[in-house]
Amino acid sequence: MKTKLPSSTTDAARRQRAEAALSKQQTEAEPARTKADTQRLVHELQVHQLELEMQNEELQRARDEMEAGLEKYSDLYDFAPVGYVTLDRVGDICEINLTCASLLGIERSRLVERRFGLFVNAGDLPSFGDFMKKVFATTTREFCEVSLLKEGRPPVEVRMEAVMAASGRECRVAVTDITERKRAEADRLILSKLESTGVLAGGIAHDFNNLLTTILMNIEIARMPAQFGDELKDYLGEAKKAVLLARGLTQQLITFAVGGAPLRKPTVLTTVIQESARLALGGSRVQGQFAIADDLWPAEVEAGQIGQVIRNIVQNAAEAMPEGGGLAIRAENRVLGAHDDVALPPGHYVCISIADRGGGIAAEVLPKIFDPYFSTRQRGVQNGMGLGLTICHSVMQKHGGAITVESESGVGTTFHLYLPAARKPIVAAKAEAPKPPSWWGRILVMDDEENVRKVIGTTLRRMGHEVELAEDGQKAIELYRSARDLGRPFDLVILDLTVRAGLGGQETIRELLRFDSAVKAILMSGYADAAAVLDCEDHGFKGSLAKPFDAEKLQQTISRVMKS
Repeated sequence: MKTKLPSSTTDAARRQRAEAALSKQQTEAEPARTKADTQRLVHELQVHQLELEMQNEELQRARDEMEAGLEKYSDLYDFAPVGYVTLDRVGDICEINLTCASLLGIERSRLVERRFGLFVNAGDLPSFGDFMKKVFATTTREFCEVSLLKEGRPPVEVRMEAVMAASGRECRVAVTDITERKRAEADRLILSKLESTGVLAGGIAHDFNNLLTTILMNIEIARMPAQFGDELKDYLGEAKKAVLLARGLTQQLITFAVGGAPLRKPTVLTTVIQESARLALGGSRVQGQFAIADDLWPAEVEAGQIGQVIRNIVQNAAEAMPEGGGLAIRAENRVLGAHDDVALPPGHYVCISIADRGGGIAAEVLPKIFDPYFSTRQRGVQNGMGLGLTICHSVMQKHGGAITVESESGVGTTFHLYLPAARKPIVAAKAEAPKPPSWWGRILVMDDEENVRKVIGTTLRRMGHEVELAEDGQKAIELYRSARDLGRPFDLVILDLTVRAGLGGQETIRELLRFDSAVKAILMSGYADAAAVLDCEDHGFKGSLAKPFDAEKLQQTISRVMKS
C-alpha cells in the first residue's frame, strides 16, 4: 500500500495555522512581560550575537589556517625533490606533482588520466608490470628501477617506491631520479676496470718479457759462430718451448676476452674430470678421490676449456696441501630452483665439487681470488701468473654456468662448478680420418706483417712449394688475376684476416670468388675466437689457421684443404 504524500496546498495551510497560533501566544503573553524581561531578553540576544561573531571569526581563522596549510602542502608536494604520482590499478595517472611532470618533460595537465607505462622504456616494461602487480597484491612497500622516456631529452633513470592506498583502488608512488647515481656507478666501474686492466697489462708484460728473453737468448746462442751438434737442436727446442708457453698465455687471455665464446657441444664429463685432475696432480703427493655419479648428465661444454678450469683448481688445491693427502672430487646432477643460493636460472645442471684439506683462504682475501693477476704466491711461469681463477670464472660464465667457493681457515676450501645440462643428445664421434698425404703446389700468401709474410714464405719453399707474397688484399687480387691470365694459376691462397691499411682476408676472398668460384683459401688470424676463424667455411674459406702455428700444423692444414 502506497502512502499519499502531502500536497503543497496542505503545507501552506499548515504554515498559516502555525503562524496564527504563534501570534496568539505572543498576544496573550504580552501583558505579563515586564520591562526587566525585555531588557534581559535584549541582553541575551546581544550576547548571543557576540558569540556568533566570535564563532564566525574563529571559523574564518581556521579556514585561513587550513588554506595556508593546504597551500604549504601543495608547495611541498609540487616542488619536492622527489616526484610523486598516484596510479590506479590499470596504471593511469590520477594525480602527479610538478617534479614528476618535469622528469617526464610534459605539462602536468597533459599527464592526468594518461597511462604511466607509456613513458617507461620498452625494455623495462616487464619489470614495471611486475612491480605494479606486486604493489596491488600486497600491503608492503615495493621497489623497482626503470628508465623513463623524456620528450626531446635522453632517458631518465629512476627508482620507484610504492604502496597501495587504504581504498585498494590506487597506489601512491615516489619517483626518485637516480641518473647521476647510475652515472657515478658506471664511472666507478670504468675506473675499476682501468685499474684491473693496468694490473693485467703489467702482469702480461712481465710474463711476456721473461718468455721473450728465453726465446731471444736461445736464438742468439744458435747464431753464435761455433760448432754445434745436437746442442743447436736443444737451444732451438728451448726457444720453441718458450714460444708455446707464450701461445698458452695468449690463449688464456682470449678465454676471458670479450667475445671469446666457447664452441659447446653435449659432453659426458666423467673422462674430462678424471684426466684433467690426474694431469694436474702428476708429481704431487696429493691423491684424487673421485665420486662421480654413474648417471651423470651430459653438459653443454667445450671440453678443452672445462678441462683447463679443473686443472687450475686442482693444481691450486694440491699446492694448498704440500704435505699431501686426499683431494675429494665429486660430480653429480643438480636441479636448481628459484630459491637456491647459486646465481643461476632454475634448471638442470651438472655440479663438480673439488674439496681440499689445506689451510683455507683468509676471509679478507676470498672476495679477490677471481681478480686478474691476484695471487698469494710468487708469480712466474712456473709458480703461477695469477690468471688461473680469473680464467676459471670467465670460462664458467661463458658456458652459462657459475663457480662458487667455500673456505674455512684450517679446514680447507671447496669449489663448486655448475654447468648447464645438455638439451641435445650426444652425437657419436666419427672415426678419425687417416693423415692426408703431402702435397706440392703454387701458393699465394697475404699478410701485412713483413716478418710473418717472409717466414711463412720461407717455410713453404722449404716444404717444396712455389710461393708468391702480397702485403695486402688488393695486391693479392692483382697477383691472382695475373697468374690466372698467364695460365699459371695459384692452387691455394693463404689470407690474413686483419690488415691495418688495405683489404683484409674477408674482403679479399669475396672479390676472388667473384671471378673464380673454385678458389681454395685458408684464413689465418691472431684472433683465434674471431667468427670468421671459427666458421671459416661460412665466409668462403676451406680452412683456418690460428696464429701462432708451427710448420707441421701449416702443412697439415694445406694438405687437408687441397684434398677436399
